[in-house]
Amino acid sequence: MRVGVIGSEPVGPVLAKAWAQAGHELIGAAVEGTEAIERIETLLPDLPIASMAAVAEDAELVLLAVPNSDVQLVCEGLTDLGLFGPRKIVVHVSPLSGYEVLAAAGLRGAVPIALHPVMHFTGTSMDLLVLKNTTIAVSAPEPLLPIAQALAIELGGEPFVILESQRAAYAEAYEVASSFSSLVVQQAVGILADAGVSQPANLIGPVVRSAVEKALYQPAPRLDAGDALA
Repeated sequence: MRVGVIGSEPVGPVLAKAWAQAGHELIGAAVEGTEAIERIETLLPDLPIASMAAVAEDAELVLLAVPNSDVQLVCEGLTDLGLFGPRKIVVHVSPLSGYEVLAAAGLRGAVPIALHPVMHFTGTSMDLLVLKNTTIAVSAPEPLLPIAQALAIELGGEPFVILESQRAAYAEAYEVASSFSSLVVQQAVGILADAGVSQPANLIGPVVRSAVEKALYQPAPRLDAGDALA
């Protein structure tokens, strides 16, 4: 397929690169800002920078690498221009929303997909290594789920279906896990650094990883996010 990227989030060029390695053709990226342009030039040096409309028109698979608050707005705007319709696949990558935010494109016959690799992106080639065998949360209308799952597999990840009714819980769990774990690890590293311990991350890393593995496979206590962050 012809793949285009719209948006400046670091995930955009990484997924585009992975799909290119799977055999798809990259046709352009609509990005703004020095950092976003540099990421494209580094990971995808031959990829032209173009307007959103040009990318949406030429691509068969359009990746919306925009903040969650902008997904619906961008989708509706490009749909109103007649750029999303049959034979188009529209993918967003926010963990916070399902495919329903792409409803405007779906009503015109496009394939709406929410696809979220469960990892943090730096926008560098290192992400491509992490992406391999990473779980990828996918959501799409039931008849179209095989397309979403196939796209996840082509990225090198393991697709995991999240129903629209499960999206709020998934989003909350992801936010709690990512923000809370980062805060605790940084606090532990800071304590060691303040004590003059050299390379504190190397010292604390093994216990963090073992604690996470232990927590993942123990029965989960009934605890809401507010209690966890208190």
